[in-house]
Amino acid sequence: MEYNAFVTSIAVSTFYLIASHRFLRLHGRTGMRPELWLGLYFALTGLYYLGLNLPSLVGLDSWPPVVGVVFEWVYVLGVFPYLLFIRSAFRPSSSWADFAVGICSAFLLIGTVLGTRNGPMDFSLANPYFLAQWIGYTIPCAWICCEASSLRRGAKKRARIGLCPPVVANRYLLLALFGGFQLLACFADLAWANDIGANQTVSTASDLLLGFAEIASVSVLWLAFFPPLLYTDWIKRIAAILPIPMDG
Repeated sequence: MEYNAFVTSIAVSTFYLIASHRFLRLHGRTGMRPELWLGLYFALTGLYYLGLNLPSLVGLDSWPPVVGVVFEWVYVLGVFPYLLFIRSAFRPSSSWADFAVGICSAFLLIGTVLGTRNGPMDFSLANPYFLAQWIGYTIPCAWICCEASSLRRGAKKRARIGLCPPVVANRYLLLALFGGFQLLACFADLAWANDIGANQTVSTASDLLLGFAEIASVSVLWLAFFPPLLYTDWIKRIAAILPIPMDG
């Protein structure tokens, strides 16, 4: 892998850890579960990227295989609070949401347990356990994108008659974009797996695609939860000018 590929991964991990700190602080003030789940998701994902790539970035020997397995589990465990965030934020009392969480969890656990039984996961499109794990963390990304897009349509209708602030309608758009960028990152993972299977290395293009998708996803979510005053004022000004409220 190119040196700048590791730099991209470290940048992604730093962004995730900063976001985790902000969301956990927000949970400390509000006591709300969605912020807690997001904070844990970003913390574990950030630790995964940082730990997995740190030796190569600073020129040290690679981690022993057992450490690679540990980091694989760190990443997978981070998906569970992500699932709990979606459920608690969008479907807190839905039985089918419980079923969806169970299905995703089964794919994650089966893929990871069987895929790491002899060492680190083989990131290859020919490896069914990697693909099972991939399904387990890709479905939640599509799920949050669909949920937020659906709520955004309803929020736009209510905003037209003054029952929903434009900033709230915009927040649903940002959450939908978050899911969309996360989906892009999942497909970038497939590009990684294809590169490794064919060349035993990751191309700069694949790594930059993953880095862009990850950073973009955290950026739009940051705007949704921690919007700067300049951004919210802009949304309100545009909403006052346009015949329909600004939603993006």
